[in-house]
Amino acid sequence: MRVWFSGNKERELKFQLFVLPEVISPLEFRERLLPLGYDYNIFSIAYRGQIFTVRKAVPGGHQYHLRYYSDGMVTGHYEVDWFVDEKAHNQGKDLRPLTKKEIETIRRRLTA
Repeated sequence: MRVWFSGNKERELKFQLFVLPEVISPLEFRERLLPLGYDYNIFSIAYRGQIFTVRKAVPGGHQYHLRYYSDGMVTGHYEVDWFVDEKAHNQGKDLRPLTKKEIETIRRRLTA
């Protein structure tokens, strides 16, 4: 239901990381990222086509947030953790795309 009210993934296109060469299940997506510290993110906004989302909390009150779409696209960004500072999170404080190194680490886990 939250997907119907949350718009589309156009905003996420600027945070596109890559498209998986082979679509995997949401459960497999989660399991492959668990060793990196990611786990299911129940509180995030869901966009059309999104089938799963994970987050990884990091020291300093920040998080990595990844979304997985039915077409195999993976998006992600770094931002203030909503659980630490909801207002700063909603204002986009410290929001940034992932670095090439961060993207490659995620890609390797998901295509292994």
